[in-house]
Amino acid sequence: MLSMASRPLGLRQINLLSLAIILAFIYILFFAHLREGYLWPFDYQPPWRPTSDTHPAPETPPVVELPPEYQHKPTDNTWCLERYGTKYLTNARDLPVSYCKPQSAANITCFWSQTAGDRRDAMCYAGAASYDASQKKFRLGCGLVDMSDQDKTVPRFPDDLPIYWYETGPGFIVAENVELDENIPAAPANRTSILVKREGSQNPWHSLLEIMSMSWSLDILQIAVDDTTNKPYLDPESGGNTTQIVLLDQHDDGPYIDLWRMFAKMPVRYIKDLGPDEPPSNLVIPFSGGSNTLWQGDWDVMNCRDGALLRTFTDRALEHYDIPTPEPQEIVSVTYIQRTNTRKLLNETEHIDSLRGIPHISLEVVDFEKLTFPRQLDVVRRTDVLVGVHGAGLAHMLFLRPGSVIVEIQPEGFHHQGFRNVAQLMDVGYFRTHAELQEQSHDSDDRWQMEAVRVRPDKFFDIVDMAVKSIYNRAGRSFDAL
Repeated sequence: MLSMASRPLGLRQINLLSLAIILAFIYILFFAHLREGYLWPFDYQPPWRPTSDTHPAPETPPVVELPPEYQHKPTDNTWCLERYGTKYLTNARDLPVSYCKPQSAANITCFWSQTAGDRRDAMCYAGAASYDASQKKFRLGCGLVDMSDQDKTVPRFPDDLPIYWYETGPGFIVAENVELDENIPAAPANRTSILVKREGSQNPWHSLLEIMSMSWSLDILQIAVDDTTNKPYLDPESGGNTTQIVLLDQHDDGPYIDLWRMFAKMPVRYIKDLGPDEPPSNLVIPFSGGSNTLWQGDWDVMNCRDGALLRTFTDRALEHYDIPTPEPQEIVSVTYIQRTNTRKLLNETEHIDSLRGIPHISLEVVDFEKLTFPRQLDVVRRTDVLVGVHGAGLAHMLFLRPGSVIVEIQPEGFHHQGFRNVAQLMDVGYFRTHAELQEQSHDSDDRWQMEAVRVRPDKFFDIVDMAVKSIYNRAGRSFDAL
């Protein structure tokens, strides 16, 4: 018979045993969940609860293009696109001719363009060349291939290289400043020299067309692949950091010298300043200004409207000088170009004063020759209506904002269409009138180049008034024209 003292002890044992069983169950359950990959109890999903895998995240929806009707389609004909559109660049890229024997240390490749009748324009790339300071010539280890068995239509080097006015062009540069000798050994080059002979340094139209042609040449070399390296002739990523302009002429710097550095970041140098320690370099002989397609058809009315080459050049120039495009103003900004030498406008002061009677305008009279080129660009970029007598100063119209207007006063008997055609390419309005020549002071057919011009006061006022009112309801303006 059990004593009364032993009964509580048995009850404790039972309680301890029950607690141990419960703890063991919890322990087993916990590690079972760990084996299944759960951090119990926080991320355990009961069987009745759907996991995230049941509804995976949706895939990124595809980008669907706009209907093809929205894509820009050139409106110009092939003739225009081959002169003022990017087809000019791709056509030249696709017409390369290499002229050195395969075993030569260097090679010369010229890219050809034919947009002016039977004339063939050219730009060339050669590398690498050493410089002979005693002769002022770049020497290339190149033996010319025998082209006697090739089609006669393939242009020859150097015989078919073109030469233009003012002794410019690849033909003249090669004859005067490049020497070929197949015995010259190879010389590695870490820079590129662009050989340029300018027509002059002061005329804005001639200078801008020369620099424009050079920029197109470099664009072609960035999209043309060198067969020997399977890479573009010029690296688009280099930014011109190892490229220099070498001027072969004796003109002064002129106001546009810095614009030549748009693609060549090294200092501009004259060939007379190169010494015997000049390192080897690859050579670029660019399209000459005389080959620029803006010279073609400048006496004919053209219906070309897509000026992609021109717009790209002007955009680059404005970015080069950090010239901003101002916000449109309510008042129409009129800029009159004052000429101080040839083709002056007689009674100019009276004419200018009369313009102040046109409503809703501000008037500025400028002599561009007294301004730096960046300052000229700044003035033109703020201009809505540019007024002037025919001359190179009107070349600034290239930098007018789209929707602006130019007024050209031409001498009598003179029917030049160049600025009219450029205006159409640049989406700029164009107004023209003719003025009488001053009493004959030069007995020649070129009187228009020198003599002052006379225009009736009402005629001058009316042509500018028409131009101003043509943009009364453009940009941020809303004025009655009458």
